[in-house]
Amino acid sequence: MTLETTGPAAALDRYMVANIAAEPVIVEGSGATVTDEDGRTYIDLEAGPGVVSVGHCHPRVVAAVREQVGRLTQSPGRFYSRLSWGLVKRLSELTDGHLSKAFIANSGAEANDGAIKVAIKHALESGKKGLGILAFDHGFHGRLSLGLSLSGYAARKSGFGPYASFPGIVHLPPPYRYRLGERDYLAEIESALRTRVAGEAAILISEPIWCVGGVYGPPADFWPRVAELCRKHGITLIFDEVFAGFGRTGKMFSYQHFDVQPEIMTFAKAVGGGLPLAGYIATEEVGSALEVGDHFTTFGANNQVGVAAGHAVLDILEEERLVERSAEAGRRFLDGLTRLKSKHLCIGDVRGYGLMLGVELVRDRASREPAVHFARQVQAALMDAGVLVSITGTYGCVLRITPPLVISDDQIDESIAAFDAAFSRCKEQK
Repeated sequence: MTLETTGPAAALDRYMVANIAAEPVIVEGSGATVTDEDGRTYIDLEAGPGVVSVGHCHPRVVAAVREQVGRLTQSPGRFYSRLSWGLVKRLSELTDGHLSKAFIANSGAEANDGAIKVAIKHALESGKKGLGILAFDHGFHGRLSLGLSLSGYAARKSGFGPYASFPGIVHLPPPYRYRLGERDYLAEIESALRTRVAGEAAILISEPIWCVGGVYGPPADFWPRVAELCRKHGITLIFDEVFAGFGRTGKMFSYQHFDVQPEIMTFAKAVGGGLPLAGYIATEEVGSALEVGDHFTTFGANNQVGVAAGHAVLDILEEERLVERSAEAGRRFLDGLTRLKSKHLCIGDVRGYGLMLGVELVRDRASREPAVHFARQVQAALMDAGVLVSITGTYGCVLRITPPLVISDDQIDESIAAFDAAFSRCKEQK
């Protein structure tokens, strides 16, 4: 479907594949704000989405990129780069050394693809009699064929047929308690292992906190119990930190909210500070399964500009204490949104971790019927008020708030006021 656009964006829409929105056309960014080509400034509660966690055009990232561009942009593919080696060492240290074997890629979809690949080879070397892959409904792992197959999100697969039908994947119900209630989710995983997996399960992949599927987390004991289940059955546990990693949730990685360690972690988005940079990092045992030539990408670790930006991002997160800032700012945002819930009956639930927040809109709190059209109205009203926010969730009714971690208290308060006005304005139009 081609979107109908008028004005400056029409020319863009003429030559670009269909996008969610062609306007406004953003041309500048600084911190937690962006500016369109007409000179209007917006508070950016999307950040890329989730990419520019250290802020748009952070001076440290800009300086690192400029310096590296003048030195070496692309390392020859067959040779090591100390810059890349150093970045991987820093990532390992952020996992307390538990994960140490990394592959650098370009996007989250590639990172997840590579993680599955190394986990499959490890499973074969371990004598597994089956290569079943467990994933979750509502989970999202990218838009390549394997990533779409892993994603429990039918709207992202519609119209693509076998392109999104990688064999051997079994989807499980996630702990989406607002819609699925309190239930024994672990028993359902056990049941799937007995009845739905062909042969043996080799891999379980999930976001520790579901983001694209609606921004919600599990009970505190969920992941430790899942990890124990994986150990019992010899299943490699992969955590997808593509969206939630690098301080987004008030921890460096979202799995650190829970007493658990994965065998593989994938990462992307925020680590590049706005440049393509991604990858996976695994335990020594799992990561050593690949041999020379088993896996490769043209850019990835050879992309010295992106790697230099990654170093700058890690410096900024530490020196500006942005992980702690995310937790603090997230509490302020969550408190403000919770106050709005008591005022606006259209808000069914408010939840989140750090600066990854979700506001689920419903037509009726009793039935919890998703308010899809209303969510779009609110999104448009917020843009009119100078606030950019995305809509996510399996049901298409969750306003997702993932601003740069440098967002100020004043910008948070201004955003909350804009939400308040937007809910009131759209209610009057219903």
